[in-house]
Amino acid sequence: MPSKQFIMVVESQPDWGKAKCVDAPSEVFFPEIPFGGFSRSEHTREALRYCSVCPIKQECLEYACRTDSVGIWGGMYLSEHKARKLRQKYGWGLHRQALTESE
Repeated sequence: MPSKQFIMVVESQPDWGKAKCVDAPSEVFFPEIPFGGFSRSEHTREALRYCSVCPIKQECLEYACRTDSVGIWGGMYLSEHKARKLRQKYGWGLHRQALTESE
């Protein structure tokens, strides 16, 4: 039986090549994933060090909100609730297409 999935549609993405975190381990930005013995707060501090000096911080946050991403984006730890509030505050739409069939 085929399953239904959402397809994420984003008009444009940030220029990830300009991001300060481009070579950082992705686990740093997703504190629930154990990584190198770091605690969640250590992960968060490490991620925020990258974000604090990043030239695409705002674009990164907007992208995460529009794609319903979780983790640390643009210097903020995003939950579904926080992303929804930021979308409302800034008028950012959630970019999803209708459900599609997949096999």
